[in-house]
Amino acid sequence: MKKKIKEWLKRYVPAEIFATIGVVIGSWLVFVLTGNRVLSAYIGTIGENIGFYSFIFIREHINDFNHSKRKKRDHGLKGFLKTTRNLIFEFGVSETLDSLFFRPFCIYIFPILIGNYLTGILVGKIVADIIFYIPTIIAYELKKKHLV
Repeated sequence: MKKKIKEWLKRYVPAEIFATIGVVIGSWLVFVLTGNRVLSAYIGTIGENIGFYSFIFIREHINDFNHSKRKKRDHGLKGFLKTTRNLIFEFGVSETLDSLFFRPFCIYIFPILIGNYLTGILVGKIVADIIFYIPTIIAYELKKKHLV
């Protein structure tokens, strides 16, 4: 199990750094400018998604391209689509539920409960991440077994 946890941390933590920057900047900036907690929760979610998926998408496509190159295979459009399909399989269900409900709710409610906006965003992000990663990691493990 330690090996799996290390693998998951290596896979997701770098993207989470960019996600954290995105959620804090997006949510905090909109809240300061508008005072609208609902809007700031959704913009924070979008900011987090941009940070997270920009990193994941670029890294996975580079890794798969390099893997094809080492195997002396053409990567091309077929390789690009396969990588994209695998990412959708890994994140699609989790991300849909996360972006539409769980993450905006957590980013909205935790600043109110905690009484400090920035701390609440971070706590909300962590709670949403826990909810997000349960099905994501299951999908990742299934992807490795069935789609690679």
